[in-house]
Amino acid sequence: MKGSAALGAVHEGPSAPDVSGFQDPATDFSDGLKVLLAYHERFLVEGQRLVAFAATLAQQGLDEAGAAEALRLAEWYENAMPLHHRDEERALFPLIVNRSFLIDGMIERLALDHDEIEASWGELAPLLRRPEEIANPKHLSQVAHPFEKLLREHIVRENEDFFPKLETLLASDRRRDIGLDMARLRGRQLPSG
Repeated sequence: MKGSAALGAVHEGPSAPDVSGFQDPATDFSDGLKVLLAYHERFLVEGQRLVAFAATLAQQGLDEAGAAEALRLAEWYENAMPLHHRDEERALFPLIVNRSFLIDGMIERLALDHDEIEASWGELAPLLRRPEEIANPKHLSQVAHPFEKLLREHIVRENEDFFPKLETLLASDRRRDIGLDMARLRGRQLPSG
């Protein structure tokens, strides 16, 4: 989604991410905001792992365990980011857009964040997918750190500024509906009652 179309468009990532070895952090879809928070917690952990991987690679070079970690990180982000962005852009944002100028401005900023994060991932992903081709560990670090920072700042913006507004704006039944929509986006059928 491009920022100027954020209020009317949805992210057009892969329609069904490859989830072969991916474990979705969302296990309970009874509250859509809790689904998003579960992702945020895991993104922060994976960001720390990414930065640690880049530092280890720079200090020790690439070994078999490092190559496996690079591939695991690639798989995590390639599956988690499209699911998470789709959750926000298809299940959450359409229900709250046009509620207030403040909310619309927040949605626009978050959609721009998604674009920036995905662009940064576009630089990092090829390195993690083919770790044996990383000729310059310093370059990996120079790409990994800004990606991690963008994602972390986005999560902080959502957790501290956006979600408190949503908690007052959305009743528990609406949050459940959002969670059910998120489950449907994954092809899961849950009882609606």
